[in-house]
Formats: sequence, structure tokens, C-alpha cells
Amino acid sequence: MPESTDERMQGFAFPFVSTPDEATARVAALAGEGADYIKIFIEDGTALGVRLPTLSTETLLAAVHEAHRCGKMAIAHATTADGAQQAIAAGVDGLAHMYIDAPAKTDLIGAIAGSGVFVTPCLVLNSSVMGNSAAQLAADDRVRSKLDDKWLESLRSSIGTYPQGNLDAVFAAVLALHAAGVDVLAGTDVSEPLPMLGGLAHGASLHHELQLLVRAGLTPVEALRAATAVPARRFGLTDRGRIAVGARADLLLVEGDPTRTISDTLSIRAVWRRGARLN
Repeated sequence: MPESTDERMQGFAFPFVSTPDEATARVAALAGEGADYIKIFIEDGTALGVRLPTLSTETLLAAVHEAHRCGKMAIAHATTADGAQQAIAAGVDGLAHMYIDAPAKTDLIGAIAGSGVFVTPCLVLNSSVMGNSAAQLAADDRVRSKLDDKWLESLRSSIGTYPQGNLDAVFAAVLALHAAGVDVLAGTDVSEPLPMLGGLAHGASLHHELQLLVRAGLTPVEALRAATAVPARRFGLTDRGRIAVGARADLLLVEGDPTRTISDTLSIRAVWRRGARLN
């Protein structure tokens, strides 16, 4: 969020706001610059091994209100149960990340489901934060042949700032949300191939995310929808996310059957973008 102070988190500069007026002004500026949606950090750094300033309730409410006034979705970055609860109370439209500091809390699951928000759990990030690398993915010829050394090295490492976390508990919470009717979206939070951001790689991690969603209890078809039709619907992208007359012909041809074996998404044979086959 906005730029009242110049704080740093793990080598990256992030602007911050500290008052409702600053939040309102910054969100309005972002909307004026053409932002598609507003992402608000509700993050104290617990899961990231750092200490971060947090927004007051009034500042958070002001940011969400201004996003909605500008016709933009407000999406909250929240990795703790308290953060998720604050986001829901403030009226956000979606949660980026799944809380990892608590088991599947029935009251919070109910609140999320009742609010109508979507959740992008980013299980690949959660796994990396807990100290798990994606070395097995990096060793897969279907991945290794498509990534350079810096990204393969990134996959072989992990963030490891929250080793006390329980990935099975996160899986259970995601499955509980899905069972409660919450739209679960596939996302990865990949940024750069740096040691402190290990376990992730653009493209490859989305395939990994689908595998983890299936491990969490979604069917392969549900996981595929989490990366296609569901996010298209939630973000109002009516021209994509499905195969239909009039829709963008963004198509992937794979060998195998990912509706039964989700890892078959990696066996890519051809790609079409807007109906044109890519070399």
C-alpha cells in the first residue's frame, strides 16, 4: 500500500500508508493510473520472518471503501488467521494467500464463505515458507528442459521462514473452504529467482499449484477450473477461461489426461494464443 514511509521487506521497497486519508488518496491515485484492482497488505510478517507495520482498522476500511468507490476490487494479502478475519470484516472481495498460522477454524471458514470472497491460497508459497523445496519439480524433464539455471536453482531452494507450519493443516483449510462453496483460485506469488524467494518459478509453479490443490482434496477437474474458468469469472474476464464460441482461443494441448492425472498438464505439446499456434 501507499507511500508515506519507505519501509523495506527482504530487499524490496514497499510504500505504506498510515492514515485513512493517505489510504484514500493512494487508492484513488492507483485507480487513476489504471490499476485493475487494489491489493492491500494485511501482514505483520509472522510467516515471513520479518516485522512489518500493520494498518489500523480505520485505514483498512478507508482503502477498501475507496477501491469500491472507484469501481475496483479490493484484494487482501493476508497470511494469518487474524489478517484474514480483518480482511473479511473490512469487506474485501478476495483473499490472496491462505492463513498458515492456525488450523481450519470453523468460524473463520464460515465467515469467509458467508462473505462471498474468493481465496487464492498460493499453496506453493506456503510450502516454500515452511521449508519445502520444489526440487522434485525441478528434476522433472518437462520442467528442467524449459527453465534456465537460475530458475531451476530457485525451485531447488525454499524460503523457510515458517518451519513450524503444518502444510496438511493448510490443505485441510483449503478443502474446508472449497466444501463450503468458496471459489478457490490457482495462484503462485512468484516474483524473482532469488534465494530468499526460493521454491518458486514462473509457469512451472502454476503446474505445481494444481498438484497441491489436488493433494488438498480438490479433484483434478476442480483444480483445472481454479486456473481457468473460476478466476476468469471472478475477475470479470468474460472472453476467456473456457472453450466456447466467441471466447479467446487460448488453448493448451497436452499428452495424457489431466482430468485424471493432474501432473499431465506438464506434458505440453502445443500452445495457442488468440487462435495462433506459438512456436
